[in-house]
Amino acid sequence: MAAKQFVQEYEDQRREELIKATYYEVAEKGYSAVTLQDIAKRAGVSKGSTLYYFATKEDLFLGALEWIIGEVHERIHKAIASADNPVSKMKAVIGVIFGNAQESRQFFLAYSDFISIGTRNRRFHDLNARFYEGCCGHDREIIELGIKAGDFRAVDIEDASSMVRALMDGMMMQWFFSSQGTFDDYRRRCERIVLDYLTGGKMSVMAKAA
Repeated sequence: MAAKQFVQEYEDQRREELIKATYYEVAEKGYSAVTLQDIAKRAGVSKGSTLYYFATKEDLFLGALEWIIGEVHERIHKAIASADNPVSKMKAVIGVIFGNAQESRQFFLAYSDFISIGTRNRRFHDLNARFYEGCCGHDREIIELGIKAGDFRAVDIEDASSMVRALMDGMMMQWFFSSQGTFDDYRRRCERIVLDYLTGGKMSVMAKAA
């Protein structure tokens, strides 16, 4: 029994190493330029090992997308749980999205490729859709809590969750392509715009008064 458990843990570790290697290779080179040999070399295994753990290249890339989605959702979940009020919870979500410049750039580069694959591949499309819905779900919960607590203005929760997600994604894209402003500038700007939208401008008024 112990031997079987050891083998299973070893294989799970190998799969995770291949998945992470795939993610970082895509972030650096782009989906179309990455080969199984590139991934195997980065993971420190033979090329044949990739096909042992993943039947096809598509399965491996899908695994990489599943992994990064899981990582993002886990970080958001922990960040929300650690905050004690709706405003802090929304700030925590933005803090995850704008974690640090290097990780955010890697994510943007890799995920934009995965999105493009999803325009033609149903498996990637459905996984991207679940990821987006999950993110909006976190936003909806915070917005609903904020309205009940009186911290946010009364808005349509579905519309507001879509707007908040669009603001976050849009600010990330603007940072990525802009030559003006630092990463932290865009994080603070995103936080201000999102909270002003949800509070009807109260956050900016309070900040000026302080």
